[in-house]
Amino acid sequence: MAVQAQHLFAPAFLPHDVGHALRALEGAAAVGGSALLDELGLGGCAPAPLGDAAFGDARPRSELTCNAGDDNSVFLPRKRARVVPGFLLDEVQNRCGAASTSGRAMASGVLSQLYHQGVEVDALVRVEMDRMRAALHEARLRHARAVVAAVRGAAEARLRTAEAELERARRRGAELEERLRQLAAEGQAWLGVARSHEAVAAGLRATLDKVLQQPAVAGGGGGECGEAEDAQSCCFVASPSGPVSTGSSPSCKACGGGDACVLVLPCRHLCLCRACEAGAEVCPVCGAVKNASLQVLL
Repeated sequence: MAVQAQHLFAPAFLPHDVGHALRALEGAAAVGGSALLDELGLGGCAPAPLGDAAFGDARPRSELTCNAGDDNSVFLPRKRARVVPGFLLDEVQNRCGAASTSGRAMASGVLSQLYHQGVEVDALVRVEMDRMRAALHEARLRHARAVVAAVRGAAEARLRTAEAELERARRRGAELEERLRQLAAEGQAWLGVARSHEAVAAGLRATLDKVLQQPAVAGGGGGECGEAEDAQSCCFVASPSGPVSTGSSPSCKACGGGDACVLVLPCRHLCLCRACEAGAEVCPVCGAVKNASLQVLL
C-alpha cells in the first residue's frame, strides 16, 4: 500500500479563502489544459495511473492514440489527476512531446511566415517613412525658398525706392548748391554796384553842397556869372543868341516844359524831367550815353 505525503500547498494547510482560490485556479488550469490537448489532437490522452508506473508496465503504447500495442488494450480513463498549475504545461510537453512534432513544424512554419511578413511590413513602413520624410523635407525647403524669395523681393523694392529717393535728394542738393553759388555771385555783383553808387552819390552830394554854398547874384551880373558857370562844363557850348534863364530851377532840355530834376550820369548834367528821363538814352546837353540817373530834390 502506497503512502502519499501531503504537499505543503495542499488545501488543508492553507486558509479557507486561499484554499478556495487555489481550487478555483486548479479547476481553470484543468479546463485550459483539456482545451489545449483537444486543439493538439490529444484529447484522448490521459495521464497514466500511478499503478502502471509502480509495477513497471512495459507494454508499448501508441503516442498518438495512447493505446497499448495488443488488441486487448482499452482506453485509459480520461479522469485527470489534480496538478499544480505551474507544472501543467511541463507535464503536457513531457507526455505529448513526440506527438507534437508535426504541430511544432507547422507552428514554426507559421512563425517563420509571420516573421518574414513582419520584416516586410517593417521594411515597407520604413520606406514609406523615408519617403514621407523626404517629401516633408522638400516641402519645407520649397516653403523656405518661397519665404526667402518674398522677403528678397520686398527688400529689393524697398532698396530701389530708397535709392530713388536718395538720388532725388542728391539732385536737389546739387541744384540748391548751384543756386546758392549763383546767389552769392549776384550778391557780390550787387555789392559792387552798391559801392559804386555810394561813390557816385558821395560825389553828387559834394557837388550839390558847392552849388548851394555859392551866393546868388542878382541883375545882369548874374547872367554873366551863369554863363561863366555853364562855360566851365566841358560838354556845354553856350549859344550866343540863346536866351539866358534867370529862374530858380532850370527847364528840361528834352521837352523844354518841365523842371529839370534828374541828374544824368556820368556827365552830371541836370537837364531832364521825370517824364523824359524814362525814354532818354543820351544826355540832351552833351550827347553822352546815359548809364544811370539820379533824381535831385531842390
